[in-house]
Amino acid sequence: MKDYRVLVIGPRRGLIEVLRQRRIPFSIWQQNPTFKTSSSELSVVAPLWNSAAKIREQVRKSFPGQHFTHVIAGTEASVMPAAVARRLVGARLASASTSKLCRDKLFMKEHLAGFGIPMTRYRADSADLNPDLLFAELGAPVVRKYRKSTGGRGLQLLASPEEFEPGKNGVSILERFVDAPEASVESYINDGKVQFVNLTDYHLKAHSNFVPAVFDESVTKTLLELNERVIAALGITWGMTHMEVYLTDNGPLFGEIAMRPPGGYIMNALAHAWDFNPWEAFLAIELDEHFEFPHMLNAYAGAEVLHPGVGRVVAVKGKSQILDEQGIREFRLKIKSGQQLDARNTLGQDTGYVVHASATPDERLALHEFIQSTLLIEMDAED
Repeated sequence: MKDYRVLVIGPRRGLIEVLRQRRIPFSIWQQNPTFKTSSSELSVVAPLWNSAAKIREQVRKSFPGQHFTHVIAGTEASVMPAAVARRLVGARLASASTSKLCRDKLFMKEHLAGFGIPMTRYRADSADLNPDLLFAELGAPVVRKYRKSTGGRGLQLLASPEEFEPGKNGVSILERFVDAPEASVESYINDGKVQFVNLTDYHLKAHSNFVPAVFDESVTKTLLELNERVIAALGITWGMTHMEVYLTDNGPLFGEIAMRPPGGYIMNALAHAWDFNPWEAFLAIELDEHFEFPHMLNAYAGAEVLHPGVGRVVAVKGKSQILDEQGIREFRLKIKSGQQLDARNTLGQDTGYVVHASATPDERLALHEFIQSTLLIEMDAED
């Protein structure tokens, strides 16, 4: 085994498990004290700064004089800190400009527009914008989202010019609303080439992900070509990407792309659909190792992300019926009766999940519908 030493910024559970299984020494920089470490594993809890100067200061303070062969970003917020940290600790380098483009939605879209990538209309948020002209250009509703966030954090739908209040310059991006189904493309990339690719169908937005998606041949071909064009335009040479798209009647529209593993338990579904450990593959790509990706589909998987909304949990019904189903592969509930739940502010917030696998797309759909109708979380509305 090579003499690896890894710094993980924004850790993910699957990645940490694989590092431990392989006995690769690692340290963690995490924003919240989520992951417990052993005596041989250094964990630093600190903000994941957006400022390059603050990132450098944090690395020098938290990991003084330390050398790491690799720095791995597990979350959206950790992409920029990882890009800056690699240059300080002697790790395998990725393009800092590419990392910046993939972290900032406005820079990303401005760059990709120059390559003819199809996308919805957008504007930078600014105090100088005229609300009436903005809505005339983008239509209603207008979507406002933070430029450097993920999972829908801070997203707003503005129905009319009267609802528009200019935000702080440089913080948000404004977009034309797209009323269309959504999908994503997950890619493992090394040596500038896509080594493995998967299409995911957001069957029920924010709640149900189908892996792999089943689209007709022309849609699949267009999505794969769009994915290749975006990766090439951004100069991504290695890592894992997660590209989101809108499936409009006039063809796919690019939404955004992230240089990190997806959320929504898509990684769990990948494991059952393709019969491999996606976290082992992710680590191998990050370490510049060869990985033998699967060539044959194993099953049609789905990930059901649970969140019943605001209120007090009265009861959870249907769990035993769900567990009796042959296709259930993973099931976890994070709630109990009497628990008070807050609003779901990001897609990363959930109260549990179910991962299932079926032999055919029709069987997957039937099992999804069974789960949706059988697993019931009864709530008392918020007072």
